[in-house]
Amino acid sequence: MIRIIIIFLTFNVWAFGQTSQNKKIGNRIEGNFSGNGQKITATAIKIKNGKGNPVEDGTPDEYQIQFSDEKLRPINTGCCEIKLINEGDLNKDGIDEISIYQAPMNGCTYSMTTYSYINGNWKKMIDTFMIPTGCDGINSDDLQKMIFREKNNIYYLGKDINDENGKLIKKKVRLK
Repeated sequence: MIRIIIIFLTFNVWAFGQTSQNKKIGNRIEGNFSGNGQKITATAIKIKNGKGNPVEDGTPDEYQIQFSDEKLRPINTGCCEIKLINEGDLNKDGIDEISIYQAPMNGCTYSMTTYSYINGNWKKMIDTFMIPTGCDGINSDDLQKMIFREKNNIYYLGKDINDENGKLIKKKVRLK
């Protein structure tokens, strides 16, 4: 019985990149997403099962972010698997922002998009940017550091395409 529990817990951390202590990154996160000071849970949900290989005329899975507070509209993310990141309050409006780290339909280049809840709607706060992974995973600590605030500016870490080792460089964000 203990062996089964250990295997389950190991699979849960490996597959979803989240332990019960880390509620800022994973397929389920918590944060002040409405600005009322209450903790709200955001959960990545598969809303449609794909069929076959989407690259070869199949249809991909579709995902959505749903919230424990039903006043917050869901965010449709489309294809493919996603990991959520609570970025904290990047724009200093009293509301935590959410980043979505999303798998590609095919290949090893993921995308990251950041949303802010503004006037009752989810708006893209930072233009989507690509994260080439070389088919190696990115750990949760590194994902949490990809977008950050420094003084009065927001930055993300992007790979330098001119560096064969994929060195990370700081890029200033132009807010939408």
